[in-house]
Amino acid sequence: MNRKIGFLVFIISVSVFLHYFNQHAILKDARLTNELTETYKSQKDINLNLVTVNSKLGSRERIQKLAFENLGMFYPQDATSVHNIVMNNRDETFCLVDFIVPSAEALTK
Repeated sequence: MNRKIGFLVFIISVSVFLHYFNQHAILKDARLTNELTETYKSQKDINLNLVTVNSKLGSRERIQKLAFENLGMFYPQDATSVHNIVMNNRDETFCLVDFIVPSAEALTK
């Protein structure tokens, strides 16, 4: 009888230990998931800011200003020789390509 009670106490204590150990593992994983979610959101915001800055740096007005100051290039009001090319992939976009003066393409990279 003593042995049965000791075995029952042992089984109950092991089940309680495993229950709290499992609960601790779940809480630890939940904290890690929350931390990774916050990191992902902050990286996403940083990426959005960098894309915005990149768009401003690659704008037509900025490229025209740099081309005028550094290369002495002139851009007429009617942009018949200037074409905006946008590729499907967001990483492969070009803002300005001038087909008459090929050196303008160097300003977009």
